Amino acid sequence: MRNYKIVFMGEPGAGKTTCIAALSQITPVNTDVVCTDELSAVKEQTTVALDYGELSLDDDLRLLLYGLPGQSRFSYMFDVVRDGLLGIVLLVDGAAADPLAGLRDTLGTYATECRKRPCVVAINKTRPSSGDLPVRIAEELRRHSLVAPIISVDARLRTDVERLFELLLLLVEYCDHSPFTEELTGWA
Repeated sequence: MRNYKIVFMGEPGAGKTTCIAALSQITPVNTDVVCTDELSAVKEQTTVALDYGELSLDDDLRLLLYGLPGQSRFSYMFDVVRDGLLGIVLLVDGAAADPLAGLRDTLGTYATECRKRPCVVAINKTRPSSGDLPVRIAEELRRHSLVAPIISVDARLRTDVERLFELLLLLVEYCDHSPFTEELTGWA
């Protein structure tokens, strides 16, 4: 069995755990604990190590799905997923009071890694009033020397998360960042 990885990153509450749950064919593993810091004002639980799920693409090919904690103090977890990583999904909480704040924090920690491999930005929990959010996200990406497609998703919907995956595979194929491109393109 050949295994490849996709990582979901973003601020706490952006939807990483939810994306993995929507796409995984196994019951996802998560390391959520009760929030005891300032994050408790936003959500009850947060991921402290990583989330994990799997998606079998055929009998000999499996995609490993990882969700990394949003707090920069857990950035060392990226070392766990680096080898065999096909690409990154950056999640933005479109319903946050300042959706760009979380993206800035994530890019402040992971921009170098994002520049090394295909990356897609997914705006989750969008509001009707967030019409210019994609433009502001693109500006933030440029400040970090990144270019990535930006799409809106509902992380609870498998079809939306599959679209993210398919878009990421197109980038992998286009960028030819991976020797596994031919194996993966048959899935979409």
